[in-house]
Amino acid sequence: MLSINVERRVDVKFCVKLGKSATETYDLLKVYGDDSLSRSQVFEWFKMFEEGREEIGDDQRPGRPSTSKQTLTSKKSVKQFDKIVA
Repeated sequence: MLSINVERRVDVKFCVKLGKSATETYDLLKVYGDDSLSRSQVFEWFKMFEEGREEIGDDQRPGRPSTSKQTLTSKKSVKQFDKIVA
């Protein structure tokens, strides 16, 4: 299942393909209410798709994923908890 933001990017990409303007696209996406992208996000993604971007996913970010340390810590905590309870 796609995240809500990725689904909205698909909508933006579709509007670009239809020849809509960025403002028209933003106005159309307001139908989603709280699940809509912000105006700046719509315009940013619109520009990228208009310039030829095809990917709808997030770009890779440099560095270590922020969840990697949390996952290891969580597993360690669960093992320690299990030892205490047992």
